[in-house]
Amino acid sequence: MLKTLFLSLWIIAQPTHVSFLGVECFPEKGIIKTYLKLNYNDFVNDYRFTINDDENFDPSGKIDTAKILVSNYLANRIQIFADNKKLEGQLMNVESSNGELNIDLLYNYNIKAKRFKVKNTILAGFSKRQSNLLIFKHNDFEEEVKLTAELTEQVFIVR
Repeated sequence: MLKTLFLSLWIIAQPTHVSFLGVECFPEKGIIKTYLKLNYNDFVNDYRFTINDDENFDPSGKIDTAKILVSNYLANRIQIFADNKKLEGQLMNVESSNGELNIDLLYNYNIKAKRFKVKNTILAGFSKRQSNLLIFKHNDFEEEVKLTAELTEQVFIVR
């Protein structure tokens, strides 16, 4: 009994890592705006593990090298496909405040696309308890999905 109680408390006490990714399509312009929000320390740990960068991360974006490395990291971790074509994201903004990191990305896509796949592996290799919350919006279509270390992608069909 004591062993079960201890194990239950230990599981509850383990930190859960959470990120939020908002993906909003603007079909009239052929652009997708994304907004990523996650814990700054979690990001830095995963970033260092993934990129193998020994430089200090500069969230202000004043160091061009940091922008390039963060863009490479994000291109590997956040992938968006429109009708099976992988889209290239452009880093628009990186801000850090109150222990959180906010990142804005912009993608261009064919306005006729109806099938979108969003793959998010942010922190998936960092923590098995990772939750990547995703909201996908295209005109009147909106869907929320919880991605995990095991479930890293979701397909959306729009009309």
